[in-house]
Amino acid sequence: MALALYDRVAQTGTANTTVSFTLSGSVQGFQAFTVVGNGNTTFYGATDTTGNWEVGIGTYSTTGPTLTRTTILASSNSGSAVTFSGTVTVFVTYPSEKSVNLDGSGNVSALGTIASGVWQGTTVGVAYGGTGVTSSSGANSVVLRDANANITANNILLGFTSTVTAAGTTTLTSASTQYQRFTGTTTQTVKLPDATTLQKGFIFIVNNGSTGTLTVVDNASTTLDVVIGGAIDYWTLLDNSTSAGTWIAYSLIPASYDFNNTSASFGNATIINAVWNGTTIASGYGGTGLTGFAAANNALYSTSSSTLTAGTLPVAAGGTGATSATANGVIYGNGTSALGVTAAGTTGQVLTGNTGAAPTWSTISSSLVSSFSAGTTGFTPSTATTGAVTLAGTLATTNGGTGLTSFTSGGIVYATSTSALTTGSALTYSSSTLTAPVLSASNGIVVNNQTVSASYSIPSGYSASSAGPVTVASGQSVTVPSGSRWVVI
Repeated sequence: MALALYDRVAQTGTANTTVSFTLSGSVQGFQAFTVVGNGNTTFYGATDTTGNWEVGIGTYSTTGPTLTRTTILASSNSGSAVTFSGTVTVFVTYPSEKSVNLDGSGNVSALGTIASGVWQGTTVGVAYGGTGVTSSSGANSVVLRDANANITANNILLGFTSTVTAAGTTTLTSASTQYQRFTGTTTQTVKLPDATTLQKGFIFIVNNGSTGTLTVVDNASTTLDVVIGGAIDYWTLLDNSTSAGTWIAYSLIPASYDFNNTSASFGNATIINAVWNGTTIASGYGGTGLTGFAAANNALYSTSSSTLTAGTLPVAAGGTGATSATANGVIYGNGTSALGVTAAGTTGQVLTGNTGAAPTWSTISSSLVSSFSAGTTGFTPSTATTGAVTLAGTLATTNGGTGLTSFTSGGIVYATSTSALTTGSALTYSSSTLTAPVLSASNGIVVNNQTVSASYSIPSGYSASSAGPVTVASGQSVTVPSGSRWVVI
C-alpha cells in the first residue's frame, strides 16, 4: 500500500458510522477518488452541512467505493472520529500535521523517516548522522577508504588491557583488546581465542612487563611460546578452520639487548642453539685467538698475558716440552725449553748429573764416596757399595750428636755452655713443678726473675722462696694454699 496524493480530488457521500465513507456523488471541477488507486492511502478532509469536520489518513477501495478512515489526525470532535449527519463532502488535502515547511529561519522541521530520495543539499554533519565532509581530507575528517580499500591515518590507537600476573590463566576472546600487557612478579598463562570466531589476519600483542614468564597457549591449551620478562610477542592468525587455529608469532627482544653495526649486547642472557661464524674470538673476549690446531692432542697454553698457543706444552707453561716418554724412565732438566727422559737404572746405581747433557746411571764405587776418619768426622765408609756408612766415633754436638759416651741411669742431659751437653742426677716433673732430691748450682748462684709474668699456684704443703724485690705482673697472681709459704728475701 502506497500513499497517493493528487490535486483537486473530491466527492460527496454518506458516513458509515465512524468507520468509513461511501463515495457516491461527484463535485463539479474535481476528480473522483478512483485516481488514488485501490488499496492505496491518501490524506483526506471531510465536512457536513452542520459544521462537523475531520482530517485524517484514509484507505481507498473500489468496492463501494469507500474510503476507510484509517487514522484520525484532527477533528471537530477533539481529534476523535466524528459522527456525521446527512451528506458529507470528502476531499484530498495536505494536513498541517504531515506537511513539510520552512520556518522563519529557513529551516525544515523534523522529517521522520525518509523512505527514498537523493540528498543534494548542504553537507550533513556528524550530529545528524552524516560525515561533515564531502571528501577525506583534513585532521577532523572521517575515515574513508580509497579506491583500493586503503585507509590513511597518522596513528591508530589500539585497545589496551593491563593485567597483574597471579600464576593464573588469562583467556582471550574475539572481543578482547588487541594490546595485552602483563605486570607483576610471577608467571601467567595467556590462552588465545577460539580461532573459528576470528578472521584470518587477526592480531594480538602480548607484552610481558612482569619479572616472571608468560606462557602463550592456543585454544587447545598447546604451548606456543614462553615470553621472557621485557619481551613482546605479535600473534597473527593464519588459519581459522579449527578452534586451535594456526598462529605465527614475531617477537621483540627486551630493550636491555643492544645491537648496532659493530657490536651486540645480550645483557645477562644465555645464548643457545647458535653457531659462531664471524671473526676469530680473541682471548680478551673469552676466545682463543686461534682458528685451528697443528696436530691432534696438542695443548692450548699461554706463555704471555695476551697470546694463546697450541702445541706441545713447554716448561714455561708448566709442561715438559717432551712429546714422548720412556717406560720407567726419569724426567730430567735439559735447559729452560724442554725436559728430557732417560731410561731407568739397575739396582745399586745412582743417577749422576752432567752439565748441559742427560744424566747417567752409575754404580757406587770408592771414587764416589769421600774418605772419613774417626779423628775428623767420626764416620768411615762401609764395605758395601750401596752408600751406607757406619758410626766410628763419638758424635759431637756440632754434628748433631751429644758428645757423650754414656748416661747416668735416671739422669738428664743438659747444657752448661754452647758446645757441650752434660748428664746428671734424675729429675722429676709433677703438677707444673720441676723437682729434684738436691738442686746443686755448680757456680753457687740460683737466679730468678724479679717479675712473676704468669699466674702460679704453690702446691699444697710446699714452701717457695724468691730473691726480691719481686713484682707480680698486672692481671697475674700467685696463690699460696693453706699450710704453704712463699718467702721473698
